[in-house]
Amino acid sequence: MVNPNGSYTTEPNILQDNLAKLYETVEDKRLICVYTILTRENHMPTKRVVELALTPEYEHECVTCASADSVYRALKKLQEHGWIIGQLTKIGYVWQLLLD
Repeated sequence: MVNPNGSYTTEPNILQDNLAKLYETVEDKRLICVYTILTRENHMPTKRVVELALTPEYEHECVTCASADSVYRALKKLQEHGWIIGQLTKIGYVWQLLLD
């Protein structure tokens, strides 16, 4: 469960377990990139995810995220698979992990 401020009320093991499942099951490394970003800073707009994906901090996880379009496609794919949810707001889509 995520608090309104974006912090987690569940054990971080759930996040690590979900990330491990992604590593085992997906071929598209962009999904791992954006999921990793959301595990560290949840409930964020697409623009912020793109900004973080292109930083040195995430260069290992996000090596295949070369553009804003590739990050957005990864976010949409994670949403289709039920890992995250995106809500359209005044500032664009805001993304949040699903932990159940």
